[in-house]
Amino acid sequence: MRSAQWRGAMVAAVFWLMGVLVPMTSAQAVDALRLAETFRVLNLTPHLRASPEGGQGFAIQNASSKPLTLVLRRAEPNDLGVALGLQSGSRMPLRLFSSDDREFSAVPGSTQGLIFTLPAGVVQSFTLPRLAAGETVYLWSTDSLAAHHLNRQTFHAGVLFLLALLLALSIFAAIFRRSRRAAYGVTMGGGLLVLLASLWMRDVLPDTQPFLSLSTYRLDAIRAAFGLGLFMSLIGHLNLVIRLAINRNYWTRVIILADIGLVAMGALWGLHMWRADFAGLISSELGDIALALTCGTVLLGAFFVPDRRNR
Repeated sequence: MRSAQWRGAMVAAVFWLMGVLVPMTSAQAVDALRLAETFRVLNLTPHLRASPEGGQGFAIQNASSKPLTLVLRRAEPNDLGVALGLQSGSRMPLRLFSSDDREFSAVPGSTQGLIFTLPAGVVQSFTLPRLAAGETVYLWSTDSLAAHHLNRQTFHAGVLFLLALLLALSIFAAIFRRSRRAAYGVTMGGGLLVLLASLWMRDVLPDTQPFLSLSTYRLDAIRAAFGLGLFMSLIGHLNLVIRLAINRNYWTRVIILADIGLVAMGALWGLHMWRADFAGLISSELGDIALALTCGTVLLGAFFVPDRRNR
């Protein structure tokens, strides 16, 4: 009798424990992100959960008194990796299904992301059926995304303008000083500038038909400029090793600084290939900034080249 009572008590305890744990697990699975009118941007990836129907799911609570218009965007691709064939350049457009049977789709080829709305004061769950596990996705407000695009466009245009001005001054200095090695520096710096301009082309050029046609050759320009930059860097190293260079110490310092920039660019580029959000929203910019610094270093070396008589 006592053993039967003991078994009955154990069974009751097990069912009681299951009754406690199941609600806790369900609550954890449907924990909603609480968003207000002041919401700007959020890395959504840590909040995604595998959906039973496939893909990834999440939930949002609109804590404001107005409908929210939100944008889902993948992390920026590594364009250099795409051009070199190390990363796929084609990604399926995002699709989103809400718990109230609405469907939202991104426009194929658009860089604006997937736009969807959330009514005021409600909690809704969403499913992304085509999203692979671990893929980085950001949730934006429309105003914050527009401001982000504008700031990045201004920054890119400003950097390219300064480097183009420095390239023109370096060409003048190479001709005036009649320096062959300064011409090498101008060629290498020009190739790196073309590479940087190709990577930033979509952010700088307007979305009009004459400029949209340039996007067809964008990846080819990236490959050609990348190859030219590496080739001229090799020529610069060989010139110092094989030939007796005028102002050898000066050019040695220039090449060492350029090598540091190239190594930093390669390391940051590799990190972005491995993990798209290793440094947050600026992850895709860090390698390009290192490239811009390398380009500026080479062009400054060509501009400040000493006179041929100073040996």
